[in-house]
Amino acid sequence: MKGITLNKIVVKGKRVDYFFSVNGNVQKYFKKSNHLFFEYNYDVSNLPISILTIPFVANIAPLVWITDCQLSVEELDQSFHECLLNIREAYQMMYPGVQFQGEVLASSIVNNSYTSEYEAAQLFSGGLDALATFIRIKDKQPLLITEYGWHKEDIKESDVWNQDKKHVVDFAKNYGLDNILIHSNYGTFMNAQVIDRDFLKKLGDSWWHGLHHSLAIISAAIPIAFKLKVECIYIASSYFEGYKAKCASDPTIDNEIKFASGRVFHDGYDIHRQEKVKVVVDYSLNNNQHINLRVCFLNEENCCNCEKCVRTIIGIVAEGEDPRKFGFNISDNLSLHIKDFLKDNVKFFTPARVMQWNLSKKRMIKNRDNIFNKDLLDWFLDYDFVVERRKSLLKYRITKFLPIVKRKISTRVNRIFETNN
Repeated sequence: MKGITLNKIVVKGKRVDYFFSVNGNVQKYFKKSNHLFFEYNYDVSNLPISILTIPFVANIAPLVWITDCQLSVEELDQSFHECLLNIREAYQMMYPGVQFQGEVLASSIVNNSYTSEYEAAQLFSGGLDALATFIRIKDKQPLLITEYGWHKEDIKESDVWNQDKKHVVDFAKNYGLDNILIHSNYGTFMNAQVIDRDFLKKLGDSWWHGLHHSLAIISAAIPIAFKLKVECIYIASSYFEGYKAKCASDPTIDNEIKFASGRVFHDGYDIHRQEKVKVVVDYSLNNNQHINLRVCFLNEENCCNCEKCVRTIIGIVAEGEDPRKFGFNISDNLSLHIKDFLKDNVKFFTPARVMQWNLSKKRMIKNRDNIFNKDLLDWFLDYDFVVERRKSLLKYRITKFLPIVKRKISTRVNRIFETNN
């Protein structure tokens, strides 16, 4: 029978390594080493195995369900074991075209509990969603959790991580808070491309975005949340109520996660992205607080050229503020910068991206008297993303796609000719 077995957990100080075996054709979905690890800035050597098993199960469970196989572990926390059924049902509702079956088996179910000593911990990247959530819960004095899950077999030095770490540590220090810092290979220990090859069409979304990332990120923090006796882990929403999106991070999933005496809350689902920009901008102005948004998670600083950066820039502009005050080192000619970006990139916009850009445009229309980039107003307010995307995509296909097809046909004809002669 196809299945996955957690064979060994090795705990040394601040590090946990998981070694597992795989039977059947599900092995193709993993790297050959069958190895997952986490390293914390806290000692975890005295934590119960039933708690340390949670991150492993959380990373594997969605794959178990869509491949209808069996995951076996020795010990598992009772609260987490019980919540798995609700999580699976939530995925099933989100992806009705795929059967979520399979099961997680534990030889021993352990009832762990504690009396909370911290009211909150928050997954914190320094980005817009995270900052909006922080502002909303800052009176709870949350522990700030920051992760880097893209290591391979071991931890490698990363300039991007060093910059992320400096940013979040400085931020925490400014508010008198503590950091939880986590390294892992949860983003690389699986063959995500192979999973997508088999399931992308059925799911209508990628493995990482559609099923994996939220459980990976949240569960990585659970051992420390248990150690420090945290009542609730907060994760910032990506979407908002009323906009249906397939995404691993959704309140129907995240809010079901339980562990020992702890829980998880998907925050900010009641406000959309532009309203989050307003939360951050208003807080900065009303409290005379300099806020440096950290949007580019794969760069040492905000590049101001990727879609996420430019989308955030336009959101700040829509609130009547200068993006340069929030960590975006943009050129003086913002209007030209935005126009050039859209010319090259609007063809790649998904419906979700179009929706988010239109939220900023609607706010800009309402707030036009406070927008200091008047040359941007001359054209952006009339910009139709759907129409422009269609036109740009057609042009792209004519100039790029057709020549590629022509070249492939020519190559095939030449091969036939060479074979026959």
